[in-house]
Amino acid sequence: DSGTQDEAQLLQEWFKLVQEKNKLMRYESELLIMAQELELEDHQRRLEQKLRQKMLKDEGQKDENDQKEEQEIFKQMIQVIEQRNKLVDSLEEQRVKERTQDQHFENFVLSRGCQLSRT
Repeated sequence: DSGTQDEAQLLQEWFKLVQEKNKLMRYESELLIMAQELELEDHQRRLEQKLRQKMLKDEGQKDENDQKEEQEIFKQMIQVIEQRNKLVDSLEEQRVKERTQDQHFENFVLSRGCQLSRT
């Protein structure tokens, strides 16, 4: 029947569009995470540079304030490293979740008698 074929073709096209939309949304999400990673990396470099400058000062000339500043910079560096680690973990969790969603979507599409292209 021509109507059934048209419906199947429209359904197939819809599945492809959903698949493409999901791919683009995931790419956007990855780009946002990578941008955050770059910002944190830059922040970490600036903190490292600042700490190096503070550490150039002779130990005998450092007062309590200098030591507190070094400790604060070091504390901030630890926080930035932890944030970067969370981003990496988040990205990996997102990828695992996406693979599961892809499998569910593919099973749904196959149950409707359609095929998906793996792009």
